[in-house]
Amino acid sequence: MEQSERLELFEKIRARYSVFLTSVLWKLAGDKELFTEAMQYALLGIWQHIEKLKGEKAGAYVYRIALTSNSRAWRNRIGRNGHISTAGAGAENAPDEELGRSELAALIRREISKLPLKQGRAIVMRYMEQQGYQTIAESLRCTKAGARSHVSRALATLKNKLAVLA
Repeated sequence: MEQSERLELFEKIRARYSVFLTSVLWKLAGDKELFTEAMQYALLGIWQHIEKLKGEKAGAYVYRIALTSNSRAWRNRIGRNGHISTAGAGAENAPDEELGRSELAALIRREISKLPLKQGRAIVMRYMEQQGYQTIAESLRCTKAGARSHVSRALATLKNKLAVLA
């Protein structure tokens, strides 16, 4: 595929799915910086896989790219050790801010404990233990797609519950 064809197809796909992509990524990220990073990854993913987006299943493929982009943005934020990166935060956090974070962490742990068993295990393994979907699937005795589904449902449930509490 020539560069001009590729660029034209990219612009058509971006125009067609921009509202869809924006709404999916915003619901998953819920944070402006994380959303921006995930959107950049999504547009890059669309560009890299443009040949696959010609058919009838382009919408499903764009959705899959959005999920992957969101996961990548979260992994960049959380880091390998499972803690949110504080690089770039030059000053120490104020004591009341630290108290707010510990209260929020306790609230999140409490809400995770209320999730269905497989969803709770999947979210902990994915974001706290930094496990891959294959490992999660083996642990939960389900398929890799099932593991992704458990993580996705858990994130959606947590986001809704925490939004209500906020």
